[in-house]
Amino acid sequence: MLFRQKNLPALMASIRQLGLDGELRLAQNDGERRLFWDQGSLIYLQSDVAGEQFGNYLLRQGILDFSALSELLANDEQYRLGEKVVQWGLITFEERDCHLLSLQEQIMIHALEHEVVEVAWHSGSMASRLSQDLHFKLDHRAFIWNTFQEARNETSVADLFYEEAAWKWTGRTNLLDHLADLPLNPGTAYALSFLGTDPVSFETFLSLSHLPEDDAACLLVTLWALGVLTLTEGPLAVQEEAPPEAAAPPVLPPTPPSVPPVPDVPPVLPPTPRAPLQPLEPQPFIYPSLDPLPLLPQPEFIDIEPNSLPLSSEPAPEAAPAEPVMDTATKARKLIIKAKQLLVQERTVEAIRTLEQSVQLEPEAGNAYEAWLLLGRLRMTNPAWSTRAIDALQNASRLKLKAAEPWAGMGEVYYRKGFKANAIACFNRALELDPSVPIPPDVDLQEEFPNAAVQPPTGLFKRFKAMLGRPDKN
Repeated sequence: MLFRQKNLPALMASIRQLGLDGELRLAQNDGERRLFWDQGSLIYLQSDVAGEQFGNYLLRQGILDFSALSELLANDEQYRLGEKVVQWGLITFEERDCHLLSLQEQIMIHALEHEVVEVAWHSGSMASRLSQDLHFKLDHRAFIWNTFQEARNETSVADLFYEEAAWKWTGRTNLLDHLADLPLNPGTAYALSFLGTDPVSFETFLSLSHLPEDDAACLLVTLWALGVLTLTEGPLAVQEEAPPEAAAPPVLPPTPPSVPPVPDVPPVLPPTPRAPLQPLEPQPFIYPSLDPLPLLPQPEFIDIEPNSLPLSSEPAPEAAPAEPVMDTATKARKLIIKAKQLLVQERTVEAIRTLEQSVQLEPEAGNAYEAWLLLGRLRMTNPAWSTRAIDALQNASRLKLKAAEPWAGMGEVYYRKGFKANAIACFNRALELDPSVPIPPDVDLQEEFPNAAVQPPTGLFKRFKAMLGRPDKN
């Protein structure tokens, strides 16, 4: 398999168009990830990156503690961890699949956001590579749409489209009908009206759709990876290797012409002797008279320090005063203030990026709780950012263990996603910390979930400690 570039969205779109079966191995700057394909559809992802295994995910979600996870992993039964947590009664099959889907989305988003160092392809059916007890099924269309829209890889895709100026795509007939199951806004639907059976380049689509450059590139590569667009002009990012050509016969040097025989050479006669040279009589050499040269005055040498002489006659400019060095905490605080100003101007996306810069500088100190909480609230406004919203709110809850707002926010996200058991557990936890925290009026906190991982109103952590035979110290 030949890879013309290492841009992951373009690689995935090319695999989808070719309908390949195999495993795509990505060596990235944070670890290795593997993407499994079946007839051009993504069916499963695996990751060796720290924190992207299912056990670590269950720890972050509060479903397991460290001792319970160690006990599950130490069990000699030949079952996956996802099967064991169901057999122990910690979660149901449906909840297990929901958590697996959330973890798969995180792996895909991180893969799109990290640089690809090396790519390898192993062709073949994935039925023999994946374990037979894995019953999890991945919806390629919804998965690609959600992760591509959430990941921040649009700039690299736009740069790639400018480099590949020969690329042109054609769409299916009645393109909107093929995307009816996806959440389209009016702006996206308007942009899709310019994609049809006629080949369209990126620059043409950008000028017709009136979308920002990053949004146009993200939408185009997403539709390509979904299979509703086909690259009809220009080479794909992934190309199957051509069969080796037959070796050309060796080129023999031309036969030199026959050389005629050399005729007989007459003998060389000896040279005629010359008359001997007569010696010359020596002549006396007369030296000319030389007057003594006058002595020149010796210059006086003055010691001059290096780099002390000016290069020009103009006076040297005065050095500008050094700017004061700003510490990390001050930078993080100023970024939070800037984000709030952007919110007043209704520039939500820029505010989110500013808050992400703040938490990168100060992830656990200073004003990190305020930044994480505001970042989680802003990410909640976009359904495609649900996983990122949960991560931000969890970081805020770890910084302030007695704060109820992060738990209430996580409850809202879970409730919107349809995970009612987790939502009720988060709301109950928020009410335990602060009874005055607002809860959506349509949430029934007394609803029973006999097979769920969380049984209200006892709370998430109390139930699992009881199941593991540990008394609750609280």
